[in-house]
Amino acid sequence: MPSNARSSDVSCLEMLRSILRVDGDKNYELVEIFLDFENAVPSAEEQQLYYIAEAVLQRGEDLIKDVTDYEMGGYSIRNSVRDDSDAEKVKEALPKLLPFIKRTIEYYEQKRRIEQLVPDLLWELTSGPLPLEEQLQSRQAIARQFARLIGFVFEFDSIRMARAQITNDFSVYRRWRNIVTNRVKDDETCVPEGINIAEFQMFLGEMNPMLNALRHGIELFVEKHSSMPIQNTTDSLVTLINVCRFMLTSEMSLVRLSPATRIFSTRVLVGLVILYDHIAAEGAFCSKTPVDLRDVVRLLKLHTESPTVIFTILF
Repeated sequence: MPSNARSSDVSCLEMLRSILRVDGDKNYELVEIFLDFENAVPSAEEQQLYYIAEAVLQRGEDLIKDVTDYEMGGYSIRNSVRDDSDAEKVKEALPKLLPFIKRTIEYYEQKRRIEQLVPDLLWELTSGPLPLEEQLQSRQAIARQFARLIGFVFEFDSIRMARAQITNDFSVYRRWRNIVTNRVKDDETCVPEGINIAEFQMFLGEMNPMLNALRHGIELFVEKHSSMPIQNTTDSLVTLINVCRFMLTSEMSLVRLSPATRIFSTRVLVGLVILYDHIAAEGAFCSKTPVDLRDVVRLLKLHTESPTVIFTILF
């Protein structure tokens, strides 16, 4: 983690207090740009990265369906073995549990793809050479893909929160594998080479694994471009936040947004606040914050029918 990224998040209560402390008369300018999150088409300069991101996003759509269908996972298989000391029953049940483990490995691989993709997207959005607002306008398609990535993160994690069996399945899988080691083929039981088992277990235990991947991706970006002032990145995030605020406030923008895109835009807004909070030295929830937190909360309440999950992640 870069030195300017805080090692722990402040509590929900502290965050809410910080919002109340922020000067209500402070001027937070909207950035009057409309980013077409639905239909932006890549320019010739954007195409290569755009389609790399598209492949990650398409895989993400498949994984949303998969994690939705996971539900009870291998519960019935685990429940069929009443006594782990019965090695024969364990040996019989282990291959039946393996398909669920392979599914979780796919989730983990998506996490790694996000961590690799985020630095490239941010580079295009923050490195210039144009002023920030002009840079965003010239990289509409890249901004669209970055926004869609944030949207995927929220959708996946909101489903993952209700899938405790993912963690339970792998825990039992490892225990059973230890019982029948040398009794089944390695290729039937091992996670793929190149996967750090400790990191994989940590991933499975996280409530917001894809959000953490997004955070790690921005850390990697800052580390990779250490010669670039951190303010380039934080200013870019604030600009994007104020673009989203404009799109969700301006009547001229709102008429161009479908109800689904309005909800999507609120998720993007929250994701940007979280990323800013993660890398800004004092975070987003301080008295001098350049982020209009009151307005963010107002927009969430206005445009999200059930903001509970988003509030949970934000606070």
